[in-house]
Amino acid sequence: MTLTQFKPHKSDLPRLKEPFGKLVPGEPAATMLELKRIIGDNHPRKVSAVGDVVSRETLIAGIQVDLRIIDHISMRKPSTSFDIGARNMYNVRNPAGGISLESWETIKKAMKQEDVLIVVDGEEDLLTLPCIAESPDNSLVLYGQPSQGLVVVTTTPTAKARANEILARMTREDHN
Repeated sequence: MTLTQFKPHKSDLPRLKEPFGKLVPGEPAATMLELKRIIGDNHPRKVSAVGDVVSRETLIAGIQVDLRIIDHISMRKPSTSFDIGARNMYNVRNPAGGISLESWETIKKAMKQEDVLIVVDGEEDLLTLPCIAESPDNSLVLYGQPSQGLVVVTTTPTAKARANEILARMTREDHN
């Protein structure tokens, strides 16, 4: 079976380490309170959480999330297991430092559903980009900024265009 994946252009690597949206600094308890306020003010069409910590913390805080993407790893260490119990669940392979076509297609399908969990064999970090690109306008994509806080991306046409620019510069690789 061939694995098609996309790797970021080296000129985009520094950019990918910077928050893509609004950084809400602080520990999870504080960031979840602010996230509840943001959701209440903006009424997003969809909310996606990329990463184990943000997926777990939104669940604990009772925040409605349409799509969660986890890999059971946080800060390069196995994360504590938690039960999400999503209505729709997918398992995908996604390489570290890349985006598999399988993951991207699954995200595209998940955006048409509610209450979805994608479990990644590999790494989910860069899946934020296809989440931004595939989300309906006025949605939120959430991910953690290590040791800093929560990043909240509102999927405006500008944010989606920025994500699509980075995705368009990626190199396609096919592996057997």
